[in-house]
Amino acid sequence: MAGIERVAADGILAVAELWAAPAAEGGASAEPLLVAGWEDVWPPCAQRAADAGAEACRRCASGPVRDVLRTGQPVQGFCPSGTRLMAFPAPAGSRSGVALLRLDPARADARQVLAAARLLREEARLVHWQAEQRERGAERRRSAVAALEHVVATTEEFHRLYTTADRDRASTAQDASNLDSLARETLRESEAVRTAIAHDLHDNAAQSMVSAHRFLEAARASLGGPDPAAAPRHLDAAGERLLTAIREVRAVLNSLVPPGLEELGLANALRIYVRDVVKEGIAVEISGDLPRTESWLEAGIFAMTVGAVNNAVLHAQPTLVEIAMRADGRAGIITVRDDGVGFDPAQTRRHTGSGMGLLQMARRAGWLGGRLDVSSRPGEGTTVRMTVPLGKPGARRGMEDDG
Repeated sequence: MAGIERVAADGILAVAELWAAPAAEGGASAEPLLVAGWEDVWPPCAQRAADAGAEACRRCASGPVRDVLRTGQPVQGFCPSGTRLMAFPAPAGSRSGVALLRLDPARADARQVLAAARLLREEARLVHWQAEQRERGAERRRSAVAALEHVVATTEEFHRLYTTADRDRASTAQDASNLDSLARETLRESEAVRTAIAHDLHDNAAQSMVSAHRFLEAARASLGGPDPAAAPRHLDAAGERLLTAIREVRAVLNSLVPPGLEELGLANALRIYVRDVVKEGIAVEISGDLPRTESWLEAGIFAMTVGAVNNAVLHAQPTLVEIAMRADGRAGIITVRDDGVGFDPAQTRRHTGSGMGLLQMARRAGWLGGRLDVSSRPGEGTTVRMTVPLGKPGARRGMEDDG
């Protein structure tokens, strides 16, 4: 989609936003669903997003989008900041998908806008662009998903323990002890995650923003002092620090919600992860996939699989890590095998402080209603096999249903 990205600098403020008709159960009054997001470079948009939040900025386009879904005809409008909006069916003739361009009224060239619109109205080009946006994350990294996953998984475990206690009163004391241990471990893990996020924000993004503030103060002093020519240099430095802070905050968000998982599924999200994280010299092969299921369950499976891959990369000294996924009835089976140095699982468990990665993965598998098995020998590599119930097949939100 080099053609669309080329004209983006000449008046098209957001390359495109892809919208879809609401799910059938939502009714005619439901808000259209934003499938692929936007990156605004227009100062009024940027200021409004900072003041009102990105979600408020997106909502300003829902009116024209709703009109296109209703009439099947192109619609133009303006958002409260004065930015011109152009919405049209995408691909051409569609009654369920809408592409929307945000245009700079002072700079947008009609020929370039029409050229971009033509590309988005071609089904093959639109599908290519949508896949590219989804792979990049498309502004859909929600930290709430990670918190929801943890809460739901913990609730499932609590429910299992209390049900067991009701069935067998003789084991109530032992179950209560297990429940207390789980609660302490849950609080410990939650605190560890909260502390890690706080450190990441304080040591990285916060420092970058403080540095940007100091450069802005220096620019202000230069404008009112003997060396006003130094102000642009300070402003450029402040801009660089702010961009750094944005990247650092997004890195924290991506650690909470895996890039590509919600949009592209487990196998593709794992490919993105190993491409960005696994160091050179280690080959990672991914085969098979699992059917789409509920978001919190997919996130739990992803976390366990990534944990097994990280253990292999960090401790096993492998040259090859193989990830195989398949569905067996209503269960998903994920196998992570490496050709590394191997270890003695029983010996590892006997040493305090060892094998915590395996313990965390086994605990998470139990939360999800499944199990984890590890087989390894010194010098013969390691195989981690995870079996997890997949829940309701196809239980996805409107975006996946609209396809």
